[in-house]
Amino acid sequence: MAYTSELKQLIKRVEETRPQRLVRRKDGLEFSRMSLAEKENRLRTFHPSYKEGSLQELKVGPSKGYSVPPEICEILESWSRIDPGRIDLSKIAFETDILIIGGGGAGTAAALLAQGNGAKVTIATKLRHGDANTMMAEGGIQIADQPGKDSPYYHYLDTIGEDISQMFQSWSTPL
Repeated sequence: MAYTSELKQLIKRVEETRPQRLVRRKDGLEFSRMSLAEKENRLRTFHPSYKEGSLQELKVGPSKGYSVPPEICEILESWSRIDPGRIDLSKIAFETDILIIGGGGAGTAAALLAQGNGAKVTIATKLRHGDANTMMAEGGIQIADQPGKDSPYYHYLDTIGEDISQMFQSWSTPL
């Protein structure tokens, strides 16, 4: 699949700005790692789930009292679409040591590891095995995993192509 013209423009921008970003890193202008308190402050300032009134308290179930987004609350507190009278729990249809929900990259890796260690594994997935969002990444799964050589800051710049220091400076008020 060919890149869209918009994506080609973003890639060009990342390539054009890479030398400037490397100079910034060499000059020590990279964002330093945030402390837990700084992360908490950043979340409370900008993350939508930390906004007053953006979460709803669950009234039923094992997670009763937890605050979750209203969409999740609606799903968890809704009536089941399955008629409980049609389910016979006295008859075991499947037996497994480990049930993995999701047949994407992470679920499959977990299943292989567990099976390799002697566990009887069952994977439950929405469609066929491999029809997962991991496939949508088209092999483009990336992570900043080399301390001293890489960082979330440069990973963001390389993948998104935006100078986040300018972005944060442009935000005058929290979300």
